[in-house]
Formats: sequence, structure tokens, C-alpha cells
Amino acid sequence: MIAARRIFAPALLLGLAGFTMPGHAADPVGVTSLSVVPGSGRAEVVIGVTSEISVSDFTLPSPHRLVIDLNGAVLDMNGSYDRVARGGITNIRYSQFKSDVVRVVIELDGEHPYEVRRSANEVRVSVNGGTSAFEAWHSSAAAATRQVAREAEPEPEMRMTPVAQQSQQPRITVTYQDADIRDVIAAFATFAGRTIVVGKDVAGTVTAEIRNQPWDVALRAILEGQGLAASEDPVTGIITVDSYANIQSKQSVEPMVTRMVPVNYASAAGLAGTLRQMLARDCQPGSAVPQAAGQNMQTSCVARGAVVADTLTNSLLITESASRMGGILDYLRNLDIRTPQVAIKAKIIFVNRSDIEDIGLSYDIGTRDQFFTKLVGRTDPSTLTPVDTDGDGVPDALGGGTPVRGDRILLGGNALSAIANANSRVTNPALSLVFSTALGKFSLTAFLDALQEVRLADLQAEPSIVTLNNRKAEIAVGQEIPIRVLDAGTAQGAGGAAGSNVPRATVQLKEVGIILGVTPQVTNNRQILLTVHAENSDAQLASSDVGFIFNRQRADNQLLVNDGETAVIGGLTVTQVSQSKSGIPFLVNLPMIGRLFGQTRTSEEKRDLLILITPHIVDEGEQMLPARTPGGGR
Repeated sequence: MIAARRIFAPALLLGLAGFTMPGHAADPVGVTSLSVVPGSGRAEVVIGVTSEISVSDFTLPSPHRLVIDLNGAVLDMNGSYDRVARGGITNIRYSQFKSDVVRVVIELDGEHPYEVRRSANEVRVSVNGGTSAFEAWHSSAAAATRQVAREAEPEPEMRMTPVAQQSQQPRITVTYQDADIRDVIAAFATFAGRTIVVGKDVAGTVTAEIRNQPWDVALRAILEGQGLAASEDPVTGIITVDSYANIQSKQSVEPMVTRMVPVNYASAAGLAGTLRQMLARDCQPGSAVPQAAGQNMQTSCVARGAVVADTLTNSLLITESASRMGGILDYLRNLDIRTPQVAIKAKIIFVNRSDIEDIGLSYDIGTRDQFFTKLVGRTDPSTLTPVDTDGDGVPDALGGGTPVRGDRILLGGNALSAIANANSRVTNPALSLVFSTALGKFSLTAFLDALQEVRLADLQAEPSIVTLNNRKAEIAVGQEIPIRVLDAGTAQGAGGAAGSNVPRATVQLKEVGIILGVTPQVTNNRQILLTVHAENSDAQLASSDVGFIFNRQRADNQLLVNDGETAVIGGLTVTQVSQSKSGIPFLVNLPMIGRLFGQTRTSEEKRDLLILITPHIVDEGEQMLPARTPGGGR
């Protein structure tokens, strides 16, 4: 066995020669993104690179293709083109053509002139002759994943990265052919400068070709291919490699540790139930282990650890094995994140405009002995007394007298009296004219009433509120109106007692005023999905005995808006025009002069309702100051 190890040593050193050690060779240029954007009469393919790079290009016919080779580069992105035609480009393919060459193949719908330009951080290919009216496309999934990983949790410099994140560890390029797994693990430990302990059941050979991959990702892939797993001590950083069975057996006898973890943003009591589903469990032989978290646990499977919530300090007491404690804390850290807050400002505008035009003529004609008293008051001639009007001591006129109550009709005489529009006079006229003349023994009096009225009611309400993401918030400014409700089912009493047929009355409160209810949901791209209820209502007494009439203007809607964008969620305009005409039959319908024989009333009413809403995501550290009142102080 010793001789065999001596024979393999040169081969192992030969394999290590393929490692890309930091500082020993120039780092390759990374291709991080690819975009297709519209230009002026052309389509531009923008290739993002980490530094300046050497480029070669050529074209191929049947079908027409443009090939771009990026020399000395490695592909640091994933994803694929969506095969949407953009400015003459029908498809784009890219791959690691060679170990140091990234090839981008641009498929075209015909022969197009092109131009290739280079800069420090991008290679731009302009394809002329195609339409520029298209939607841009972008792909940089690997870079985006790395950015999310860095923002989510800063990892130590040489810590093994979880699979869900893009590793930032030094990259390795190496080839193995039937190498012993223990020697491969030792080579990775030397490259990474880490302490790796190998279990007793670790055995086998490895055949693999690794090209420019992070060392922890490459090691994890090799171990998974051998049915092995690696666990890292969160305190010492020592990596242990063993089979799944041995790791599970070790965890079942591993001593338990308890950690007190403060919860910053979430509720400790709410997270306790979620973490209990993740605890390691001991099951008796032959018992079934639940396949999903939503299934009920078997009675023979008992959780080894425990999670207890302390509501006073909003902390969690977690008891679990030391090897699993790091994973539990990682999940807890991802769950305990700051919930975004959304500041919502709404504007409810209600405008009511009324235009009233009212004009009418009333007539009264009568004699001293026969007349009506609806328009003109008359005096009884028999009650008149002599009066001195010029002050010379000699009575020269008749005056005083008693007003006549009611109409006077002279039967059997040749007298005529008439009235017109006595009951249709303009209410509270702005202009009143009286014309009186004597026509023989008749007295003719005409009344002209005119009114034009314009009313404008402008109601603007601007409620604003700040709420957490996915939490409903409501603000109301108004009144609660008591409404009496009769229960007809209580009208029949028991035993025929007196008064038992009287229904029972209860009082309910009806809320009216300015009401805004909103539930925001912040999306991953910082857009806001709003579920909105906006209402403007009031109450007025009904003309009948039913109680109140409620006037309501409301809008219920769901909409998606950008951060800080103002959206119109409701707009309503109601126009009501009413006209009325009354007067002497036939005469009131005469053209032009018909208004001299009647009354015309025109009323036009317009009601406008407009509801605007503006959400804003409150970032951490940002303060929402109250809006200043115009003309007010600080």
C-alpha cells in the first residue's frame, strides 16, 4: 500500500498543476451579462465583461450568423435567449467554447452590416438595417444571484457557501482520473487552506474534470457524486466529510446545545411553530417518517430539540444538536427580516356644481267690486275714510280702510277679473318687477320675477397612512349615525300577553365620512400591489318616515403601481339637467313671446368624483414627515 501511494504521488502533483491558485496567474475575464437594446435604426447586443478583452468576429451564411469570440474569458452567467425577433436578430446562443474562449453566436434574419466596439467593461455589437421598435432583453442571472447573496448574508472569507447562493470562493481548474477520494479531499484542503476531517467510511475513486469553478462548489459536487456530505462547524470552521448514514447517526447521539436568539422584526411566537417543524427527530424502528412538513408527526417520532418563545423579550430559546444549530439559525435569520413599510397618500376630490335659471310673469286684473287677493291685496271701499294729503286741513282723498280677506265676486254684474301664475312664482327671486296700469274700470298688475343661481361645492380629502407590507390599514374621518332597526320576528310574544305584538327595536351605528382602507404588497422589483377601498359618504334625513338616506361614492379596486407613482383608481361624472315650464295654456307655448305668459325653470347639476392614490416604500432609516399646512409654520 505504501508503494502504491508513492506511485500515485506524481500523478496527484500533476493534477494539482491544473489548480488556478490566487496570485499565481492572471484571473480570466468574466462575461457577466448580455443584453439586446434598441438603437436608432439598429439593434445593439451589449456583452458585459469584468475588464478589457480581446475580441474576434466572423460571419457564416445559410443561415446568416454573426460569431463573436471573447478570448481569455470565462462564462459567468446563465439563462438563455427568449427567441424573440429584435431588430433583425432571431436568436442568440452563448457558451464556453474553449477553456479560455466564450463564443456568442447571433442568428440573423438576413445579411446585415454590423460593427463591433470594445470598452473597459463591455463589448457592443451593432446590427444595422433592422427595426428599432422592440422591447429590450437582458440576462445576468449569475451576477444577480451573487448580488442577492451578498446583500442577504455576508459570508466569512473562506466559508463553504450554501447551494442556493453563488459562491465567491477562489476558483479551481483540475482534472482527476481514478484518483482516491481521500487524496482528492486532501488536495482541496491544501488549495483552500482549510481543515477537512474525513470519516472512516469515506472510500472510492474520483474521475472528474473541473473548469473554473469555486472550490466549495466543486468539492460539494464531487462528494454528492460519491454519496457523501460535508458539514462545517460554525465555531471552529472545521469541515467534516462522511456518509449520510454516519452523519445522521452522529446527530442522533450528539449532545444538545441551547441558544437564546433575539428576534428583531418578526414575532417570536409566530416563528416558533415554523422552527419546530425543522428540528431533528428520533424515530423508533419501523415507524414512518412524515414526507412533508404539513403531515402529522407519528407518535413514535419524537423531536430531539425544542423551541420556546419568550414574548416579553421577543426571543427564541432553541435547543438542538450543535451540527444542526447553524442551519436552524440560518433559516431563522432569513425569516427574521425587516418587513417593508408603505406610506400611502390618497386624494378624494368631490365637486358639485349647480346652475339654476328661473324666470316667470304673474298677472292680476280686477275692478273695485270684483277681484282676487292672491297677488294683490285689496281694501274694502266702504271702510275708507277722508284724509288730508297736502296738509291744508281740508280732506282731499280717501285712505285707511280694512283689507279684504278672501276673494270678492260680483254676481250678475258685467265685471271681469283674472289671475295667472299666482301659485308658480319664483322662490326668493333675485329680481322682482311690478307693473300696474288702469284699463278703464279695470286695474292690471304684472309681476316679473327672475333668478339665476350658480353653486359650487368643492370637497377635497387627503388621507394618508403608513402600514406594514401585507397588512390592512384603514383611516376614517366622519360620524357614526344611529339607525333604529325593527325586528319583525319579535312581534309575536308568548302567552298572548298584552303588547306582545310590538316588534323589538334595536339601534345600529352606520359609519359615514371619508374612509380609506388599503392593503399593500411590495413585489421583488419594488412595485406595489394595492387593494384599495376609498369612500366618501354622508347622511341626510329622508322626506318619509324611513329615517336616513345615505349618499355614497366609493371605489374598490386592485392595481399595480411603481414606487412613488400616482394612480387614478376612480373617476365619475354625473350630469343632471331638468327643465320645467308652467303658464297659460296655448299662450305659454307661443314662440318668442311664450315666456310672457308663464314661468320657465332650468336646473343643471354636475357631480364629479376623482380618487388618486400614491404609495411610497419607506426604506430603512427613512422618516415620513407630516405634510405642512399651506401658510402654516413648521
